[in-house]
Amino acid sequence: MRNKILLIAILILILSIGTTAHADLAERVAGHWSESEISETFMAYYFPYLAKNGFENFDPNGFTTRQEFSVSLISLFREHDYTVSGLGDTGALTRIDMAYEMGRRLVEAGFEIGPDYQITFQDTTSVSEDRVAHLTLLHQLGVVKGESNSVFNPARKLTQAEAVVLLQRLDAVFKKETDIPFKITWNSEAYDRKEEMTTIIADDVVLIEITKQFNTPGYGLDVEKVVASGDLYRIHFKITPPPSDAILPQVITYKTLTIEIPRESLGEPPYNFVVEGFRTTGENR
Repeated sequence: MRNKILLIAILILILSIGTTAHADLAERVAGHWSESEISETFMAYYFPYLAKNGFENFDPNGFTTRQEFSVSLISLFREHDYTVSGLGDTGALTRIDMAYEMGRRLVEAGFEIGPDYQITFQDTTSVSEDRVAHLTLLHQLGVVKGESNSVFNPARKLTQAEAVVLLQRLDAVFKKETDIPFKITWNSEAYDRKEEMTTIIADDVVLIEITKQFNTPGYGLDVEKVVASGDLYRIHFKITPPPSDAILPQVITYKTLTIEIPRESLGEPPYNFVVEGFRTTGENR
């Protein structure tokens, strides 16, 4: 009987803690513009420093630092198998700084700005050209919407609520990717090649040949997936290092893969293939 009472007490405590945490988040965003947009699950996973202890550190209108934002941003990229560069400093993050931090990593991951895409913000004339380019990419992807069609307010500090919502929108962009069927028709190793990527468009298939350099023999090179992401097709490598106790010559080695993709899976050219370190649009054969 005593054990039964104790079990009931523990269950009540667990339920009360969960209810309190949810209530704390709901209370903090009540009446705020982000009330209907912030996902508690997403925030707890990518912003644990704000979500801990019942979201006690979360202030929707409070500011976020460049380093905190970068930690969450890099985690999101890695969750979707993108490798991007490191952390920022600990200073406060402005909205245009945010555009730079997000945009430059998207460019690293292979995203591109549409050549004819234009933003309508009227308050970015004093912003550097590269930051405007990154902001344009985010607007094109639907990640940034601005305070209005003509106002972005680049110098204002980024709020915690904005940080969460922006990363949720980027997560949605990543999840729009579609798997493309493929097969590997050639996998070889040599010592006298160079790193490169070439694409040949045949009648029924597209052939992508990728050569990657390694410092020693023994590495395995495979492809995990090919995905469509907007106007790009991303090739995700799987690299297996040699056994740690292997005795190998210290000689530069090149692994070459040939990937075959049915043209019916790609539609009409041009095809923009992206893999880490390479980009190619292909040629007709």
